[in-house]
Amino acid sequence: MGDVVEARTRGGRLRWVATASAGLLVALTGCTTQKPPAAALDCGGAAALDVPAVRTGLPAPTAPGLRERPRSVATLPGGPSLVLPAAAGGGAPVVYRVDPEGDLVSGRLEGDGVARRWRTPLGEAFRPVEALVTLSAPAGDGGPLVVAAHHQHGEDRRSEFRLLSGAGEELLRCTWRPYDSAEHVELSPDGKVLVATRTTKKPRVNGSSTVADRHVEIHSTATGERLVRARTTDYAQDGTRVYGRLGSEVFAYEAAGGREVWRTDTGTRLGDPRKAVSAPVFLAGELLLVQAAADGTVTALDTATGERRWRGSLPGRVQSVHPLGGNRALVHYRGGLAFTGPRGIERTEPVPAPADGARQKIEHVVRTADGVMGAVVEDRDGSGRALTVWGDTPALADAPLRIPLPAAHVQAVLTDTVAYVLPWVPDGEQATLYAYDLTAEGRPLWQADVPDRLHIEDSPGPDPSLHPYADGLLGLDRSARGWVLRPGS
Repeated sequence: MGDVVEARTRGGRLRWVATASAGLLVALTGCTTQKPPAAALDCGGAAALDVPAVRTGLPAPTAPGLRERPRSVATLPGGPSLVLPAAAGGGAPVVYRVDPEGDLVSGRLEGDGVARRWRTPLGEAFRPVEALVTLSAPAGDGGPLVVAAHHQHGEDRRSEFRLLSGAGEELLRCTWRPYDSAEHVELSPDGKVLVATRTTKKPRVNGSSTVADRHVEIHSTATGERLVRARTTDYAQDGTRVYGRLGSEVFAYEAAGGREVWRTDTGTRLGDPRKAVSAPVFLAGELLLVQAAADGTVTALDTATGERRWRGSLPGRVQSVHPLGGNRALVHYRGGLAFTGPRGIERTEPVPAPADGARQKIEHVVRTADGVMGAVVEDRDGSGRALTVWGDTPALADAPLRIPLPAAHVQAVLTDTVAYVLPWVPDGEQATLYAYDLTAEGRPLWQADVPDRLHIEDSPGPDPSLHPYADGLLGLDRSARGWVLRPGS
């Protein structure tokens, strides 16, 4: 499971990514030819919250998965959801859901259901039937929580944000009115600033501007004042600084006051400003990773000073970065995976992309007792697709493990010992979950029918609807009902 859910659109299509950056990143669809509204940000409330350190690595080691065929199934109510893994030491995961009335409900999995901890009304704007509702917990269970409702259609297009404490107390509410379809909007975890990309030119007919027209803005939620506007083709933020890139330069601004902290010329062109989509910048602990447009050169900069730490080359464009702690990261690039560390690229592994042009993504990344594992789907020389489990554990150090898949389109998650695979099925057909033994070269363990299929996203990063925990497996979609599998008698 990723630490933060990130929602983003590129060219008008919604995609989802799990990431370790702070806050909730949202892009709004739609097209307008009007000038940017004068009052794009409207906030109320007083955020007084001691924000814990933002998690920048993977969750703690998972418990061994269900190795025997589960015999107990219980269904759960639906709604947009966020699942956080149990804290160190075990226990059941925490589930946050927004119900049909627009209330945020916090619960913990107990028995065959979810025991409610608290409920906070968010208002009609957060009813899932009226808006795209997303949730984020950048520092894990205990708060803060960011809930956003994205109204994408009609004349009143807007994003409604709520910042809540870990106990469900509302600390801040904001409304952001978008202008361009390629905008991103992000509320910092402490609620002090809102970061967004904007364009100062009228969008093209298809609703998107070139990245040369794009700016990043930092707004104070206390006063509504715009602290800074800077041209950038993309940005990242960690709650303390906002990082951007333009041409060959990378820069950092102080989030709280908008002061420029540093600016570094990498010496290589980082993106094509004529395109509507640019390669992002990625945070990996204390490092900021940027990639050159021409030759795939990756430069790692110190987030505090902008000083170059190392430079290396990858054969494909970076798709997603998953921090592992200690300035190490698992990097998914087009055509493979790589481990990077404080001194450079440590290891790469080619992973052939599907021949039908489908997006290749990391299905799941998990920290085990002796290393890190990641799973991707690849084609096997035209003989069918396989789940490739790759990592730096002793069992995978020499070669990845490849498991033949029962279907072309699947979702997969890993534990220390088991890979769970859920193939996509059309509405009305029986969904079946498969389990494979990672300690025995991926041999099949069991298969079990489950009450409902889960939605499978075509996104570049992990977005699991399957959540292993110490006593079972939780299947939970953002909008459909969920279910629990246990070994049961």
